[in-house]
Amino acid sequence: MATTFPLDRQKALLRQELRKKLDCLPAAERARRGEAAVRQLLVHRRYQEARSVFSYVALNFEVETRPFLEESWRKGKKVFVPRIDPGLKRMRMVQIENLESLKPGRYGILEPAPGSGRPGDPGDLDLAVVPGMAFDREGGRLGRGKGYFDRFLQEAGRAYKIGLAFKFQLVEKVPCEAHDVRVDEVLTE
Repeated sequence: MATTFPLDRQKALLRQELRKKLDCLPAAERARRGEAAVRQLLVHRRYQEARSVFSYVALNFEVETRPFLEESWRKGKKVFVPRIDPGLKRMRMVQIENLESLKPGRYGILEPAPGSGRPGDPGDLDLAVVPGMAFDREGGRLGRGKGYFDRFLQEAGRAYKIGLAFKFQLVEKVPCEAHDVRVDEVLTE
């Protein structure tokens, strides 16, 4: 009889497995694959129609989003990125107009410096591009483990949610709980 781990243990094991794969991906290969994934995003109908976009700012092991952000400004879209409010265990969206205003936040992730940018309302957002350690074909998403994106995405109900990932981050089934917010689609290279 197979042993079934509790959901939190399943999530931790899957995060660990995929983090190893991400860390082993050579930088040049990561860049090449990431550019291909972003190209898929830039030609997507939902992106083309969006007036306001929200995107994560990539950590060194994730699909790089800077080209997406820069193209969005060139197309005249309102661009929002996350700012973590650790005291409230909440993520806010802040409109920025360039990458120079970003500074490392509490978790080492680039975010708008305090006092920079304009806060936005998640309910008004057209498109949300979100990271994940793993995704499945039903929109299941395994995040980094703090729940910030899930809480934010609950507030961004009408926004079309796209997970951006490398192909090997697509798995058969992501262990999900009731509070885990699914994405509408996953784009890879």
